[in-house]
Amino acid sequence: MKKGFTLIEIIVSVIIIAIVTLTLAKINKQNEKMVNYINLRNKNELSNTLFLSTEATKYNKSEKDAYTLLSKMGIKNSKTRAYLKKLKRKIYIQEDIPTQKMVVPVKLNAIMLKSKFSTRYYRFEP
Repeated sequence: MKKGFTLIEIIVSVIIIAIVTLTLAKINKQNEKMVNYINLRNKNELSNTLFLSTEATKYNKSEKDAYTLLSKMGIKNSKTRAYLKKLKRKIYIQEDIPTQKMVVPVKLNAIMLKSKFSTRYYRFEP
């Protein structure tokens, strides 16, 4: 008798390798989706900072673009202006959060910016 693998053993090993490969491909695709999601979320968080000026509190319950909030800066570059006009958020300012029991009383507001990735920020004023 010759030594070697039978046809069934080869088929079973090919099936096992295929299952492992498909599982790794699925995990890789999930990781890729997560990286893209985190990347988009970080870009959104960065652009949210444009909406956290003191001017934002004037625009409660309205949708504004970043250019409107930054108009006092005198932005002259047309590409920058066009980009800022595309960035829009719905702004919601919650009423002052009571802070009388704190050692140093401050004014505390929650600013909620709604877009694809809604976010809440807290603003402290002495």
